[in-house]
Amino acid sequence: MEWSLFFSEVVWGSWSMLKKIALIIFPLLIGVEVADEIGILDRLAQLFNPILKYFKLPKEASIPLLVAQIFGLTYGAGVILRSVEEDQLSASDLMTLAIFLVICHAAIEDTLLFAALGANGLIILGMRVVLAIVITYLYAKYFVEKDQLEIEKLREVDCC
Repeated sequence: MEWSLFFSEVVWGSWSMLKKIALIIFPLLIGVEVADEIGILDRLAQLFNPILKYFKLPKEASIPLLVAQIFGLTYGAGVILRSVEEDQLSASDLMTLAIFLVICHAAIEDTLLFAALGANGLIILGMRVVLAIVITYLYAKYFVEKDQLEIEKLREVDCC
């Protein structure tokens, strides 16, 4: 195979994939900014509130969860850090949120990107969401109270 032909295929193949990614990511970024400005994100976050009680999370966890679901951990981390600075989420809440997001983050973005590569988006999205819900529920049911007690014991030791 000739190197110039190989190089040409690599460059044009990469450029083609970059265009596909840009056509997915840019509208998502713009859409979320618009949705945030007109209050749609807040209304969507309210849809998570009934689900959050099963994970023993406060309603303040809904916006970070929603943003991280759409864009992933990098963008969601900024929202999560802001929630922590405003004392809206406890250490236990963060751990529960992290468990869910480690398994299922950037659900929309990743699904669209993998579907653009030819994968079955419904299978990818479905498995990620189901696995995240089951594991987070089990963690919240069996470990959250135990972790909260351990955190309180550590605080008592540190303060006295």
